[in-house]
Amino acid sequence: MKKLLSMAMAMLMLLALVPALAEESGLPPMTTENITLTVAHWGQAEAGEPEVIEALITQFEEAYPNINVEFVSIDQATWDQGLTNLASEGKLPDVFWVFNVPNAVANEWALDITYYMENDPDAKELYPAMVSASKIGGKNYSYPAVMFPHMMFMNVTLFEQYNVELPPVDWTWDDYFELADELSHPEEYNFGVSNPLYTDLFPAAYNGNQGKFGWDGEKYNFDEVWIEAVEKRAEVINNKICEWMTEEEKETVLGDPAAWPPGKGRSAMHIDWPWTQAMFKTTVPQETGCEFVFYPLPLGDGMGELALVDNGVISASTAYPREAWELAKWMSWGPMAALKRQETYRSLGYPVSRMPVVSTPEVWQDLVENAEEDTKPFFEGVMNRGVNFVPSNWPIAPGWGTLETYYNTNDIDGKILRGEISAADVAGELQAVADQAVTDHLATLLGE
Repeated sequence: MKKLLSMAMAMLMLLALVPALAEESGLPPMTTENITLTVAHWGQAEAGEPEVIEALITQFEEAYPNINVEFVSIDQATWDQGLTNLASEGKLPDVFWVFNVPNAVANEWALDITYYMENDPDAKELYPAMVSASKIGGKNYSYPAVMFPHMMFMNVTLFEQYNVELPPVDWTWDDYFELADELSHPEEYNFGVSNPLYTDLFPAAYNGNQGKFGWDGEKYNFDEVWIEAVEKRAEVINNKICEWMTEEEKETVLGDPAAWPPGKGRSAMHIDWPWTQAMFKTTVPQETGCEFVFYPLPLGDGMGELALVDNGVISASTAYPREAWELAKWMSWGPMAALKRQETYRSLGYPVSRMPVVSTPEVWQDLVENAEEDTKPFFEGVMNRGVNFVPSNWPIAPGWGTLETYYNTNDIDGKILRGEISAADVAGELQAVADQAVTDHLATLLGE
């Protein structure tokens, strides 16, 4: 009780100081006029999100009584069309989330917020790669709102069945592959790993600040890390270390050709995201008798981890850019927004699935102290290991659509998996395609 009271008092003191701190931050002072700002976030059909939005708006309005905030509801299924309609009427929200940042820049919807990123001390709390990897032509047009980091779903039952100890929380990818070998029993249709997202994850793990295909905020990098990632993927699949069952095998073993083997307890270590926790806490244990604990990803020497990120922008047409920046912070990425989001979810009895994009110790300590035992290793690992979270680059990186289409159309992963080509053979070709895709896209976006 004392701890809760002290945290509440600290929050009240912080709220009282906010207007003064904002003026001392190096940013222009907030207006004292009575104004209205509008904001649009998706996810309103998700349990708890409407209440979170209401709580965040209330918190902001209490700190800035002269600013009224109105929430703009847009159908998530037709989000981009909804924004297009609002833009044609000159009614874009002051702050809104976007599925594709380059498209928002191309449509001239997104304000250049580089100045705010560089001068707001709170922005220093953002994971560095969240800022650097989201640049377009050297400028920031978007902010990371919330993230969904990858998690490792550890099947404790399979570990015990094969007399293998769970690793420490600060484990490495070398540990992961060693354990995968020990835990793989394809003769029993039990596998060491599943969902081998190594081409997504290795650039962050080993290069530290890169997303899929090595995006670093300026270019893609089809280097030795990418080569190792696709070769590892092929190795674990071909050696039956990774779950890759055919429909016929699923029909024979699991009684359903469309069955999902990790959800049937067949994978010892499964890579997934926070939103899948609920299934592995309820349905999967009930159906399989398996027990799970949730870990952070293994570490590489680059100390980076890729996370799926929702991105927001400030409208290029807003009449109040300074105030819109502050609203964006209080509604999504700022430390106070994260703490309020976490508090609200817990008050409703829902797990926190939308994670903070700031490394602020108080924010992660709050998650650790309130975590259930099976998720505590994940939160403790994030807080203690000093990892730099890297944003998913497909919503933010120029040239992504062209590169992804080329990669998939030419079945690069499939050809490497079947041994028709080696990763080293095609790396140079992919690098050339990627470089040209970035050049062409930037020329279109920025007139370069």
